[in-house]
Amino acid sequence: MGVMQRRDLVVVALLSIVTCGLYAFYWQYQTTVELKAVTGKADLNPGLELLLSLVTCGIFGIYVRYRNTQLVTEQLKALRGAHEDKAVLVLILDLAAFVVGITFFAAVLVAQSELNALADARSGGTMMPPQPVR
Repeated sequence: MGVMQRRDLVVVALLSIVTCGLYAFYWQYQTTVELKAVTGKADLNPGLELLLSLVTCGIFGIYVRYRNTQLVTEQLKALRGAHEDKAVLVLILDLAAFVVGITFFAAVLVAQSELNALADARSGGTMMPPQPVR
């Protein structure tokens, strides 16, 4: 089983802004590599997804962030039970970036926050105790 790396939200935001979004491509690739290892999903292809994101000027990345956030939710539900799915919020923030560009960075931060929650849950950091079956 793979390991999810916890990333500081401020660092992710600053690197994404300072590099005019280029860091977000690296971040997308690296977090998809980690999700592939954690989930065991062979159909995740971080290299191809990065290429498609670059060729489409980031549009394919919208799908990747949405899908990855859904995968994180599935993993967190399996580990913790209930978890609020934030994939639609990530999608809305990404789509709003066509009008208000800064919401792209908000989408990345929400997705990273979810990835951090998964990293914590997998490491036992904030894992909730098992709930009794009713």
